Amino acid sequence: MRSLKISTVTISLGLLLSGCGGGTEEALQADSAEESASDLISYFENADTDLKKLAKTASDALDQGNYPLAIQSINQLKANGANLSVDQFMVVSEASVNVQKAMIEAAENGDKKAQMMLNMQGAARRN
Repeated sequence: MRSLKISTVTISLGLLLSGCGGGTEEALQADSAEESASDLISYFENADTDLKKLAKTASDALDQGNYPLAIQSINQLKANGANLSVDQFMVVSEASVNVQKAMIEAAENGDKKAQMMLNMQGAARRN
């Protein structure tokens, strides 16, 4: 059942991306948490107030290295996926990947809080 869900999501995302025009490609260009923080501001500039606040909170948290708050805000944005444009959804997805990369890098550099977050995420995935 889980494999079917993963396959369905993968196929849906592939179809979504193949049918989208130029802007989506730009939304996938963020290679770091800093770039994602910037994209969260620019791509949500004209969003409704609640989404804009969540994007700003996520952006600020990324800038400050506040990974728990960044993850929480990004997950809340994902939960509002039906209200996001394709570009906004891609920015949020990319931000999710980039915060994970930033946490891994921070943990490798001795950040105990980042290591703890990674450990907690790993434990949650196993359960």
